[in-house]
Amino acid sequence: MAIDRLPRRSLRRAVLLALCWLALVVVSGVAAELSMARSVHLDVVRLFEELREVALARAVVEELRGVATWQQAVPDGDAQSHPLVMADVRQHCAAATATLQRFARASDPSAPEHDDDERALFTRVRETLQQLRRGFAAGRTLGEMEGEVTAALHAANAIAHAVDSESRQIGAELDRRTDRMFLLLVVLGIASVLTVGALGWLLSRRVLQPVEDLRAVTERFGQGELDLEPAVHRNDELGQLAHAFGTMAGELHRSRVELERRVEERSKEVLRSARLAELGTLAAGIAHEINNPLASIVACSDGMLRDLERGGDGRGMAEYLQILRKEAMRARDITSTLLRLAHQDERGREVFDIGEQASEVVKLFAHQAKASGVTVRVDCAAGEDLRIEGDPAEWRQVFFNLLRNALDASPSGGSVDLRVCRRGADLEITLCDAGSGIPPELRERVFEPFFTTKSPGAGTGLGLAIVHRIVTAHGGHILVDDGDPGARITIRVGAV
Repeated sequence: MAIDRLPRRSLRRAVLLALCWLALVVVSGVAAELSMARSVHLDVVRLFEELREVALARAVVEELRGVATWQQAVPDGDAQSHPLVMADVRQHCAAATATLQRFARASDPSAPEHDDDERALFTRVRETLQQLRRGFAAGRTLGEMEGEVTAALHAANAIAHAVDSESRQIGAELDRRTDRMFLLLVVLGIASVLTVGALGWLLSRRVLQPVEDLRAVTERFGQGELDLEPAVHRNDELGQLAHAFGTMAGELHRSRVELERRVEERSKEVLRSARLAELGTLAAGIAHEINNPLASIVACSDGMLRDLERGGDGRGMAEYLQILRKEAMRARDITSTLLRLAHQDERGREVFDIGEQASEVVKLFAHQAKASGVTVRVDCAAGEDLRIEGDPAEWRQVFFNLLRNALDASPSGGSVDLRVCRRGADLEITLCDAGSGIPPELRERVFEPFFTTKSPGAGTGLGLAIVHRIVTAHGGHILVDDGDPGARITIRVGAV
């Protein structure tokens, strides 16, 4: 069946719809959870307030019980016959009055109807206590004030019962809310799992399987079979790609038949393939250098995540963000830096402290050094003038490439020493690693582009070539010799 006769279907639209549905489920669930969490928070605040009021109400009851105890024990007591008893009774009344005053709060989260009931009971207890104080002042005995004491104690018990009842209601409501939150989490989890499962099924059916079919066709294409049928019979993006690939294979088949009759054209195709191979090598080198600022950005991101996981106060975030910004700007400059391997040009320069740039780059390798068990020591000769004129971004790239190679070469338990100091009118930068060193016969080639001593796939050989280009562009020179142990790289450049 011709692919243009199939119904039009968009893979991008299907994936976007699935992702939008997933986002809708997550966002709505989070919003509902936040709303419930706020309600739970308010209930908890109310519960703590009611517990406080329960404690105060019980304190008032205890004080009034003390008065009632003396009233029952010494009913004929008054200020003349029992001064100590009356003093204790007055103290109980004063303590009950002070405790009542602590009930009032400017922002009481209790229910309004509950506040109205409490206010009436508070008024009754307060008025009864005032009557007791007036009775004491009038010389009445405790037995004569039995009614006031009983009324005050009864009202205080009513307050204690009311606040205890509301606290129990709030606790029950809090239990119900937490149960609803748990149920919502379960529903949200199930919906998310189902949505992710549907998305996985969509990707498997609409992406993975067509890609697998396309891979099988490309393997046949790689084996020399050019007369191929479309691998995917779908009218979506992958189907269009498969159809275009089949068309391309057919065109190549016809081209090969034609090229077999024309030897000269075949020779030109071989030359074009060689040029493409050179382009692939250059592309690999560019990818290698682009990975440098990306690695810095990942290192800073790891540092920020560690800071958050440790519950940091966030004061280090600004420094990390500044490094992220600088490394992103450095990625922009990498392509022009690579071009300067073959072309000489002049760009704007500034005066800066090279020791600060070295310290800044060392921070990017803190996580890698810790994971590798390698100690990085930095000595920037505090108090010395370490300023040079040049491009700070390029010098950060110099330190980045040198430190990365040193860490790769150093075994666990080893150390990398970086020193920046003044040597007369020049600045000297020394980097020593704990690796196996560089053989003398290879030291003359370490700065050649695309030359590397690393295992295949571990490096492209552009790092030290870029370093050499930047150092020489700034009027300096670089030397590689034996360290103690490992290799030692020394750079000298003119100071300001």
